[in-house]
Amino acid sequence: MRAVRILCVCGSGTATSAMLAAKLQDVLEEHGYTAETDETNPPGVEIATTGRDWDLIAFTSPVEDSKGIPTLNATGFLVGIGEDEFIEQLMEQIGKLDLSE
Repeated sequence: MRAVRILCVCGSGTATSAMLAAKLQDVLEEHGYTAETDETNPPGVEIATTGRDWDLIAFTSPVEDSKGIPTLNATGFLVGIGEDEFIEQLMEQIGKLDLSE
């Protein structure tokens, strides 16, 4: 099974998105998945989606054009509000993916 590819987006594309990526990797590991993540800011989404296929975009700063990639608002998840609901949405989206290699 291949890793779930998640693009993490925050205002600067560094600190918050890196924390989000780490937290997503931990949650996915608990559910039996591995994750490949990268971090960017909202304007960087266009470049990041040109060079790579992403399964999901998790964001804490709004993304104007997700290029058809499913998006999840991860602000509450990151700060501990509505974590269970976010994880449920995350797992629902992952269930729709073809993760075969």
